[in-house]
Amino acid sequence: MARQTGRVAKDSHADEDGAADPRTAVERPKQVRLSAAERRKKIIAAASEVFIEQGYSGARTKEIAERAGVTEAFLYRHLASKEEMYEVAIVEPLRTGLAALAYDIQAFYDRYDDRIEFMNAVNERCLRFYTESAAIQAVALYSELASGRRLYQESLKPILDRIGVLIADRMGWADRGLEPDLVRRAILGSQWAIGLDLILRYRKLDLPEASERLTTLFTSGVREKQRKKTSK
Repeated sequence: MARQTGRVAKDSHADEDGAADPRTAVERPKQVRLSAAERRKKIIAAASEVFIEQGYSGARTKEIAERAGVTEAFLYRHLASKEEMYEVAIVEPLRTGLAALAYDIQAFYDRYDDRIEFMNAVNERCLRFYTESAAIQAVALYSELASGRRLYQESLKPILDRIGVLIADRMGWADRGLEPDLVRRAILGSQWAIGLDLILRYRKLDLPEASERLTTLFTSGVREKQRKKTSK
């Protein structure tokens, strides 16, 4: 029997210096480090998911941290409280989204003299907004009714009222005695209901087709009036 010399045999996959053969070595995947802005964005996205699924009262900061891939202590370094998380993840996107909607409708008002073209542009833009933001609107307005009422009265209603004035004026409905507030409720309420229906039934929507249908619904009287003028 061969005598053992005490020298440790070299690994068959090692080179003469004892280093691992690069052909067989497995490299540890490098961990991607996110910037502070990217990390904050990921935290806000996680908070949005949790608040939409569970409402404000049911949401837990521990779960938000887990979904964001951070510790709860690290989470509070970016957002100081659950209230702040809710503000930046739910309330602020809704507020800024509605402000952008009003801005675009003002642009349509300035661009389109034709009532049908104006109404169709408004319907398509509003439907896009209400379908994309239906979930955060439902949470912001209905998960906590007291805070939802304050948000609506202080932040959302003034913007909605401005939209109603623009629509009623361009369509000529204000001249016929229809109150802008009634116009706003009828038109935006229909679009909000469509958006809510989509998220509750997981349906998809053909925006151009739906916009044309709503335009026909809202402007049939305008079309009839235009036909009568043309026949004369």
